[in-house]
Amino acid sequence: MRFFDLHSDTAYKMYVEKQGFYQNSLAISGQKGEAFCDWYQTFAIWLPEELENPFLFYKNTVSHLKKNLCGKVKPIFAVEGGTVLENDSGRLYELKQDGVKLLTLTWNGENAIAGGCKSDKGLTYFGKTVIDKMNKINMAVDLSHLNDKSFFEVIDRAEKPIASHSNCRSVCDISRNLSDEQIKLICEKGGVIGLNFYPLFLGGNVFEKIYENIAHLLYLGYENIIAVGSDFDGAVMASELCDITKIFDLYVFLEQKGLDNSLLDKIFYKNAYLTFDKWGLL
Repeated sequence: MRFFDLHSDTAYKMYVEKQGFYQNSLAISGQKGEAFCDWYQTFAIWLPEELENPFLFYKNTVSHLKKNLCGKVKPIFAVEGGTVLENDSGRLYELKQDGVKLLTLTWNGENAIAGGCKSDKGLTYFGKTVIDKMNKINMAVDLSHLNDKSFFEVIDRAEKPIASHSNCRSVCDISRNLSDEQIKLICEKGGVIGLNFYPLFLGGNVFEKIYENIAHLLYLGYENIIAVGSDFDGAVMASELCDITKIFDLYVFLEQKGLDNSLLDKIFYKNAYLTFDKWGLL
C-alpha cells in the first residue's frame, strides 16, 4: 500500500519528549511505517501560541527531527503556525532553506498574519506580504485552522493553497471544518484536502465519518482533491485509528463500503502526490 499523509505533529512530540523516530511510543515511527511500499509523511512543526521564541523552538525541533529520521519514510517538512516568522517575512527564506514546503498560517487564535478558527480577525497587511512571498518562493499555503473571513481573503491571493488536515462542515458542523464553498475554491485552485482523523472533527464513529466525508466530496464531484491529513500525534485519537498501522484497517473498511482500489489509491496517496509533484514540492 502507498501512503501520503499531509499532516502530523510527530516532530513536536519527538522534540518535547526527547524521542527518536525509528522506534518510539508515538503514533508515527519508522518501524510502524515499514509496512508501506511507498510512504510520504508530512511533519508539521507545531508552535504553541504562547511561545516566547517560536523561531528558536522551530529550529530546535526541525534539527531534532532531521537528526533522527531514518528508514523508508520520504519526509515533507511543514510549520504549523505563522508565529514562526516573528513578524519578519524574510524568515520565509530560512524556512525554505530548511526544506519547508508548506506553512499553516495560524493555529486556533490570531497572529500577525490572520485569524484562526477561534478568532474573528481577517488577513492583515503583513499577511498579504507573507502570502505574496510564499507564492514567489514556491511554498504552499495551508488553509487549515483559518476562520472563514481569513480563509476567503487568503485563498483569493494564494497560488498553491491546500487544507492539510480539515474535514467537511456538511458532515460535522464546526468552524474547524470546511464549507462546500471553501472546498470548491480549493478545488478550483488545484489544491487538496487532507481528511483529519480527530474524532471531535469527525463527529461520530471515525471509520463511518471518514467514509461520509469521502462520500460527500465524491457527491460534489471532487474525487481528485481527497487526501489524508491524519493529525497523528497532534490529538487524542480513537483506538481503532490511533496510529499509522491502523491505516490498513481503514483501507479495508472503505473497500468494504464499495470504494474501488483505484479510488482508494487516489485518496491515500495519488492525489496528494500529483498535487505536490505538479507544484514542484517533492
